[in-house]
Amino acid sequence: MQPIQMDRRKIRLTFVATGESVLAEMLDDEAPEVCRIVWEMLPVENKTIHGQFSGAEVFILLKNPQPIPPEGLTQLPLPGEILYFYDASKNVMNAPHPIAEICVVYNRGVVLRGAEGVPTHCSLFARIPGDWKYDWPEFRDACRKSRWEGPQLLRIERA
Repeated sequence: MQPIQMDRRKIRLTFVATGESVLAEMLDDEAPEVCRIVWEMLPVENKTIHGQFSGAEVFILLKNPQPIPPEGLTQLPLPGEILYFYDASKNVMNAPHPIAEICVVYNRGVVLRGAEGVPTHCSLFARIPGDWKYDWPEFRDACRKSRWEGPQLLRIERA
């Protein structure tokens, strides 16, 4: 049996200052409403924040947080997976208003956790094809820079 081939919409993620870039495929068949919401908000650009609680992930905060349906939920994402996180709660660790993030997982061992280490889930809506070690190491290393060198400007746009 041959795998089903789909023409997927693509998004480009680019570190603005240094140029590292990848294409990711939207997973419209798995999270159609989340993909629609993200597609309509593109392009977005903001400084990356390295995950404090979850591991090898970077994320950008979105200026206009949009609630999303519970599609493609995961707590154990894989390298190359791109996630949407939305939280309207007002717990002691969060801002007093809703927040939304686009998260990029760039290495193994990520377990999604929120404030105070509470397990959380995000919606998987896109994936960078190929192997994180061999097919997109420059982009992976640029993500890691956010941990050691501080926030890096990341643009996400339609491709």
